[in-house]
This record gives sequence, C-alpha cells and structure tokens, in this order.
Amino acid sequence: MGTPTTLRKERSVLTGTSFANNTTGAITALMVRQFVESGMGGYATIYSPAGTPASQAIAASTTVTIDWNADSVGANGPDDTGTVGVSVGSDADFANDRIRIYDKGFFMVNLGISFAQTGTDTVIWTFRIGTSVDGASTTYPGYDCAVQRAVATLENMVSASGIIDTTGHTTYTDVIAQVKHADAGSENFQMHYGQLSVFRVG
Repeated sequence: MGTPTTLRKERSVLTGTSFANNTTGAITALMVRQFVESGMGGYATIYSPAGTPASQAIAASTTVTIDWNADSVGANGPDDTGTVGVSVGSDADFANDRIRIYDKGFFMVNLGISFAQTGTDTVIWTFRIGTSVDGASTTYPGYDCAVQRAVATLENMVSASGIIDTTGHTTYTDVIAQVKHADAGSENFQMHYGQLSVFRVG
C-alpha cells in the first residue's frame, strides 16, 4: 500500500475527463456517470396537464400512438440527459410522443391516462406500452390494460406499468404509449390528463 502522498490525486486529475493512473485503463467521465446512475437511476417524464382535450380519431383495428400534444398543452417533465452527450441518460420528448432511453439497463415504465370518448357506442379501449430499439419497429412487452366505455364524455382512468430491458440496444430505446379499440368504426379518444414516465431500477 502506498503512502497517503502517493495515493492522493491532484485536483486537476480528479476534475479532468479521465483518471489515467488506474492499472486497467483510463476511467472516463462517462464511466463514472454511468456508475452513479446505476445507483441513482436515470429518469424521464412526458405529460399532458389540465387543458381542453382535443379528439384523436382512432380507426377500427388500428393501434395508434397517443398524441401527447393534441390539446396543445403537452410538455416535457424532468429528464436525465446530463452533459456528457446523447449516449447517457433518458430524454423526455413529448413533441415526438416518446421517451428516449440512451442508457443500457432495466427501467420501470409507468403510464397513467384520464380520458373520455365522444361517441356513445360501447367501446373497449386497450392501452399499450411499446418499445422501439434503435429505430426498429414497435414491439410490446405485454404491459397492456383495457377498459370498457359506454357513455360519451364519462371520465375514466387507466394505468399500466412494467419493467423493460434496454441492454440489447446499440444507441437508444424509445418508449411510447398507444391506444386501440374494438369497435367496428372510427372512435374519438380524448385524453384529459396523462403521464408516461421511466426510471432506472437496475
């Protein structure tokens, strides 16, 4: 074991972009950040706060990505993009109806929607959490939920959650929320309030 003098690093080394004197190679600032995130967690949220809901037409037998800005008040909540670059953190992106996760790991996804429909048909609405790896087609981990509506404008609440694995991506994993219905024709979906969030759990 070295003396305290030899073990101590100068401030210029500790605050630099790497710690070059370890025995197995340089520990970069990115590595340090990812180690901290493993304990503290990456996170991001998009949401639709109180506002005048706008109708989103959903065709029969069609799964549609929820428009978080249909009522012109969608917003980005907190996220963790950091300052190292796009290879770190999670990016809230309501403008594109998604959360983009750059970190590899395991993330909890939570979806909560308060909604109404404009038609009077009895409709079963299904809400789905989907993921897209490096821009590929959307896949579903199975975290779906459904609710039956029979009265126009009646407010109802749905929620879904689950853990997704982002270790297989090269650059990023997108998380989106989608909706479909079992009616024979087109139906108008109205989100009054909603949030989609992710946070790292491993």
